[in-house]
Amino acid sequence: MDYMTVANSPFIYIVSGLIVAYVVLLCVIYLRNGLKRARALGIGSDTLRRTIRTAATFSVAPSLPIVVALIAMMGIMGLPYPWMRLSIIGSFQYELTTAKIGASAMGVEQLSTASSPQVFANSIWIMSLGIIWGMLMSVLFMKKFSHGLDQAKKKDQTKLQLIITALYFGMLSVFVGPPIVQGGIGLLTLLVSAGLFFLLTKLLQHRPRSVWTDFIFTFSMVGGMIFAVAYQWLF
Repeated sequence: MDYMTVANSPFIYIVSGLIVAYVVLLCVIYLRNGLKRARALGIGSDTLRRTIRTAATFSVAPSLPIVVALIAMMGIMGLPYPWMRLSIIGSFQYELTTAKIGASAMGVEQLSTASSPQVFANSIWIMSLGIIWGMLMSVLFMKKFSHGLDQAKKKDQTKLQLIITALYFGMLSVFVGPPIVQGGIGLLTLLVSAGLFFLLTKLLQHRPRSVWTDFIFTFSMVGGMIFAVAYQWLF
């Protein structure tokens, strides 16, 4: 049996669909409880609507690369499992890397060249077990870590702020560093997005209540993606 038959089987669709439905239900519950709590605190409806609109807007642009990643993964791992993974916690780079590790462990260089469902199953296990530790560590130790931060804030808030800032810029460098060092289309896309963000911010700085201020980040990301596609097509 070809592994793609298993990857696109009704069983995988049902299991993946149930997981996604459960996460959507959790989102609805959190949204309902959050709105209820916000009204209890006296936050106005206009503020709530603007917050929801901004959050929804910020979700659109980051979702576009995920859709592209799903299309790319469909030919390798079928539709339901990548759809479930990318809808919840996975990322394109992580999924492909761990899928390749799972296939290599079974003696296959690439998952796309696999001929047995066992290789596909092993890749799924590697992908699932490899990503669970972040969530597990958060459940077990995040409360203690948060308490430690509160204690450190009381002792020396300046030093704590420096540590948090350093961690933030360290995380930022993971995404910004490679295109700056490698150059090419990645660097050009970064510069175009940053330039659009700066330009839109300057244009709207005298209109802080404009509805378009909520879309600056989205327009910058989409503009960068459009530039990258056009550049690749033209050059």
